[in-house]
Amino acid sequence: MELKEKSKLRSKSIPATVSAASRAPVLLALKENAIRKRRICVYLKCIFAAIGMIFMVLEGELFISKTIEKNTLPSDALKTLITISTAILIVFIIVQYGYQRKIERFSGRSRRLRCCGGIIIEIFVCIIHPYPGSGKIPKPLQTMSKESADLTRDFVYLDAYLSLFMVFRFYLVGQFLSEWLASKLYSNRTLAKHLAYLTKVRLNSSFMIKYLLYLYPFQFVITILCLVLIVNSFAMQTCESYTFPGSEMSSFLNSLWLVMITFLTIGYGDFYPVSFCGRCVSAATGFLGIGITGFVFSVFVHHFEMNRNEKYLLKFSNEEKRKHTRRVAAANVIKCYYRAARCKEEKTKYLIWKEKFWRAASEMRRSAKKYGSSSDIDLIDIQQMIQSVEKRQNEILSILSELGKSVKSDQNANTAEVFDITL
Repeated sequence: MELKEKSKLRSKSIPATVSAASRAPVLLALKENAIRKRRICVYLKCIFAAIGMIFMVLEGELFISKTIEKNTLPSDALKTLITISTAILIVFIIVQYGYQRKIERFSGRSRRLRCCGGIIIEIFVCIIHPYPGSGKIPKPLQTMSKESADLTRDFVYLDAYLSLFMVFRFYLVGQFLSEWLASKLYSNRTLAKHLAYLTKVRLNSSFMIKYLLYLYPFQFVITILCLVLIVNSFAMQTCESYTFPGSEMSSFLNSLWLVMITFLTIGYGDFYPVSFCGRCVSAATGFLGIGITGFVFSVFVHHFEMNRNEKYLLKFSNEEKRKHTRRVAAANVIKCYYRAARCKEEKTKYLIWKEKFWRAASEMRRSAKKYGSSSDIDLIDIQQMIQSVEKRQNEILSILSELGKSVKSDQNANTAEVFDITL
């Protein structure tokens, strides 16, 4: 079945007059064209997802500030724009997976189940959004304080949870970076894929994240940190303001402060979440803070770790310091022994230098005991050994060349003798 579909696709894309020898370059060109169109679809997906999120944030902020009310004309107009951008986003998701299927057919692979699963998950994540005329739901389980008891109400607008679910659209940022970096990293994608197959490297989003960490470690970590803080602050503000309108957590700055102290696992207690949704966001922020903090420290440690040349330099300096210490100790022993021998007739000086001699001898024993187990071979010794091996190799080659010349001259002489005998 797959062979029939593949032959149909190739027969539609390639004219019948094209020979078998020139079929491969045409297939590669069609594959590159499909990859380029898929990249454009990913870019457009990100654009329309961002447009929908901007309208969602705008509608929510206007409602929190009590500029507009729910189920009114301005609110429904903004939700209509969100719905239109979401519909266009779904269309580009379907088109992208259509080009993905073409690419897999050109490559001779079949991943129909994987493609179907991917498109279903993406559509499910992106289709949830605040729609016009969304109603109310009963207030979920929560813990109320005395200060917020007068602010509570018996229902919560469904837009609060639909808006929170739109945060999951940030996965499109990973797709955008993957496609953009792929276009910048290599010009010939097919050749790069063959090279990746030989080296067993997968050119996926994980590889692109490692590539970003390798080139821009601090910028990448700071971007992720700021993104997590902003998104969690928005989620905290939405949960608290929709559940308890007019509370202190309706301010974005207060929500940002609460998320920051939760992220850093400090918790001063001046602000705390009251709604069940806000407490879930706070718990997720705490777990993210633990993980990202460890990740940040690992990036810093890896960045300040010595490279190979720096380690060689440090080892060479330590070896030279060790040798210098042992040489100085040995020189002091010889010097004190020589001075004591010269001042043997003067008893006072002789005793002074004898005491210095025993001190120097003790120091030499301590240095030998401390550094004696270390290897005396350093980088200079290794270099000298390499030079000696190269010198010996050149001598062997010269001897072999001389032997070859002598053998050739003997053969010529024997040939001349045979020629004279024949004559």
